Amino acid sequence: MDSITQFALGAAIGELVAGRKAGYRGWLWGGIAGTIPDLDVVLSPWLTDLQKLSVHRGISHSLVFPVLVAPLLAWLVWKLHRSKSQASFNTWLHLFFWGIFTHPLLDSLTLYGTQLFLPFSDYRVALNTISIVDPLYTLPLIVCTIRSATLRKRGRMERSISMVKRGLYLSSAYLLLTAANKIQVDHRFEQAFAQQGIQSECWLTNPVLFSNLLWYTVTVDDSICRIGYLSVLRPDDPIRFETYPRLTQLEAKIADQTGLERLKWFSKGFYVMEEQKNGLGFYDIRFGKTDLDNYNGNEQTFVFYFRLPEPESKPLVIQQTIARAEADFGALFEQIHQRIFYGIPVKP
Repeated sequence: MDSITQFALGAAIGELVAGRKAGYRGWLWGGIAGTIPDLDVVLSPWLTDLQKLSVHRGISHSLVFPVLVAPLLAWLVWKLHRSKSQASFNTWLHLFFWGIFTHPLLDSLTLYGTQLFLPFSDYRVALNTISIVDPLYTLPLIVCTIRSATLRKRGRMERSISMVKRGLYLSSAYLLLTAANKIQVDHRFEQAFAQQGIQSECWLTNPVLFSNLLWYTVTVDDSICRIGYLSVLRPDDPIRFETYPRLTQLEAKIADQTGLERLKWFSKGFYVMEEQKNGLGFYDIRFGKTDLDNYNGNEQTFVFYFRLPEPESKPLVIQQTIARAEADFGALFEQIHQRIFYGIPVKP
């Protein structure tokens, strides 16, 4: 998830584990621990865009990483603060282990894919139950951790611990709610597939950005992909599927088939291609659309894509693009609001 959320979760854990003995240093180091796995981005200047696909959410997000790193960090911080803090090495060890360990677990609930099992497997876990940014998960952690630190400063230690626990309970309960939402929408989409005679090789569901009330599904077969939306508040609404040609025959124009396979691995097979004026476009359709009402032109429609300016080159050169600058977020939020509460007109 986003860095603010990961810092907030780590800070809550740090306050709970070390707040009694380490004071403000508990939530501060807990927040730092919660963001450490994302430091893999510091390698970006030395990596190609194709290499970044494997490195981000790679070994630093594996379950092995906190086992190896937490003892060293705990020892360093213990040495740094041992004259000013009552926290033992064991306290710092718990803080860093759980602060780092929960980061990839939370990331694995989102869409991007987290390589939890490296170095033994590069399988990317993505349970798709929560958006990569969801304020309803983050706010209880922030509010309760700040309130907890305030109470601790006033000497009200028991209430302080109770408050940070409340934040963790509320945010965890919300994660359970998102999982329940996913079960509900998966069932409804399966019904829609059967009713409309849709058979696909694979499909997924995911909530839209900032919300768990509006979900979309993406299906792919040999020639086309389909995208459909469903509001949790309107589960009985008819589902209309938009279709896009996959144009997978364009793969033959790519000389570096190993590089192409890495793109397929990253997209988990959910992609469409497009011939462009300067090369090819490879669109990872798992991430949905920047404009829910736009059905024409892949580059203006999909959030996450790669330009392949020289498909004949070896190794394959890719230019990763996230369509943020081009997106009208005001219009997007209005579309999300309309679909959550009012549904959309169903075309005949």
